[in-house]
Amino acid sequence: MIVFLTLCYIAVLALLVRIRVIPLNLWWKLSPAVWMFVMLIVLFLPMQWGAPSGPVNVYKTVVEVVPNVSGEVIEVPARGLESLEQGAVLFRIDPEPYQARADELQAQLAETKQNVDRLRASSDAAAATVKNTLAEIEVAKADEAASIAAVEAAKAALEEAKGNKQKAEAVVSDLGVQVAAAQREYDRVLSLVPSGAITESERDRTEIQITSLKSQLNTARVDVRVADDVIARAGADVTAANAVAASSGLRVKQLFEADLVRVRAEAREADLLANSMIGDEHTSVVRVRSQLAKAQFDLEQTTVRAPSDGYVVGMSLRPGQRVAAFPVRTWMSFVPVDDVTVAVGIPQYTVRNVKPGQKVEVVFKLYPGRVFSATVEKLMRINEQGQLQPSGNVATTPGVDQSTVPFGVRLRLDENDDIDVASLPGGAVGTASIYTDQARATHIIRRVMLRMETWMNYIIPW
Repeated sequence: MIVFLTLCYIAVLALLVRIRVIPLNLWWKLSPAVWMFVMLIVLFLPMQWGAPSGPVNVYKTVVEVVPNVSGEVIEVPARGLESLEQGAVLFRIDPEPYQARADELQAQLAETKQNVDRLRASSDAAAATVKNTLAEIEVAKADEAASIAAVEAAKAALEEAKGNKQKAEAVVSDLGVQVAAAQREYDRVLSLVPSGAITESERDRTEIQITSLKSQLNTARVDVRVADDVIARAGADVTAANAVAASSGLRVKQLFEADLVRVRAEAREADLLANSMIGDEHTSVVRVRSQLAKAQFDLEQTTVRAPSDGYVVGMSLRPGQRVAAFPVRTWMSFVPVDDVTVAVGIPQYTVRNVKPGQKVEVVFKLYPGRVFSATVEKLMRINEQGQLQPSGNVATTPGVDQSTVPFGVRLRLDENDDIDVASLPGGAVGTASIYTDQARATHIIRRVMLRMETWMNYIIPW
């Protein structure tokens, strides 16, 4: 550009000399050099940071298609470089193993639900067993209380029989004394009858009296023997009642210490198994349902679909090839059409003047004679020279001979009726100029230079 302006200056100077407006002396002969120096100092040097310019590149993301499941490819409907809509089928993997797994888990889910019903029935049965055991304990306690009462009643009957025996023995003793006395009286009366001192009637009365006493004595002795029998039976009843009471007490103790503890533990375990819940579902059902969801997801993933609108590049996948869910191996490359990044590289000394929102003009080799307007979207404050790669080695020390790598500036192209920004091919190159807030007078020079370049693209397209 500076040469072009100098040539223009020389042409004007030659015209003025031709029409004798100025003389062709040494000053005017040297003035083109002075003109170039002034242009360099006043315009072109300030233009480098007031309107920085640099090469432009169009970037497109390439999605590495790796399936989420492994298997044999049975169909590849997608064709290389053909436009595909989001969700279109790229390729299919044999779904039979995954369908079988999903069917198996579907059946297992139904079986698990039935098992949950059985667990709940077992829990109810165990709870009923606890209630029955508690009822048995109450019955055993009642039996124990009745046995204790029977023991007390048998003991009372034994004591009463012993008392009756003592009374009968006392009666026998008393009657024995009376019979002995009556016998002596009867013997005396008999001895006096022959002498006539005692009448026959007195003798008969005495005989009747002794006979009555002997009868009473025999009855009393019978009562003593009956009392002995009653005492024996009462003792046996006490022994039997004690045995029953001991058995009832042992049964109550057994129910409390063994059966009740066991059935309560079984009921607790059955309740835990039946009521192991997550939300409204049993944990076993949730576990199988999650496995079924994973199996159904894997089954769906046997059909690999386009992640967005775009096209496939480097198509080499064919039916019969086995693919794996291995992230370091790409089976297909997919290019989204709506993911376009336009960036310009600018020298590092101009970065301080570049800010988001500044106006930009862009020309592409692809579209000679066209100038596109754009805006600075963001500044990429790192380049490949400033990246530290994860490594066990010490980073390389900067050297005095290292090159100055430009920084990237991401651009947002303005809407254009003729060209869809998303249609720009990846790898398209050109030049962009950023119009900063500095050295505004130099912007016109940069605009002219940019337009000269886009027209030169017709002549020099490489």
